[in-house]
Amino acid sequence: MPVRGFIWKAPYPQAMHGTAATTEPVPAALGRTFPTLLATSLTGRVVTLPDDAAGEVSLIVLVFLESASPMEESWSGPFAGAFTTSPRVKTYFVSVVEDSLIGRSLADRVSRGLRGGVPPEQHDAVLTVPGDIERCRRAYAVDDPSLAYIYLLDTNGIIRWMEKGTATPEGLDTLVDTARSMLETLIE
Repeated sequence: MPVRGFIWKAPYPQAMHGTAATTEPVPAALGRTFPTLLATSLTGRVVTLPDDAAGEVSLIVLVFLESASPMEESWSGPFAGAFTTSPRVKTYFVSVVEDSLIGRSLADRVSRGLRGGVPPEQHDAVLTVPGDIERCRRAYAVDDPSLAYIYLLDTNGIIRWMEKGTATPEGLDTLVDTARSMLETLIE
């Protein structure tokens, strides 16, 4: 059962460091830097998160199966709507597909399919990742690939809020409130 809308409170901002003795990425967790994700946008641009989102409050929605798309939309639509006038807030949709000959072909098909349903001005924020799904699952703390995984990052790429599954009113409220709090500290 998913935990709904929990928030990690820490001195803001806080630097976090991985363990030097490991070659595996540190799993996604509140208060840690979002594990590096290399993806390709619908425009063909290579995007590296969290680096390319530096300076922005970013919502990253990660899905492994097409069936999770309605869950993604339940979070990203209301979130993006709450911040339409803020240039410091960005929403990324990331679809992970298996890295193989079939996976690359599937990633291309996913990109083509998404391109038709996404407004051109959002193409740089819709990303596909052909990769080792199991490694991605470990890195991003994904225990059920049938769910959407939602991460709110501060301007330094630190995970400040995370969730999985379909949005609830309470979950959306805490997500939006957390993002607004982060934006207020940028203005001060």
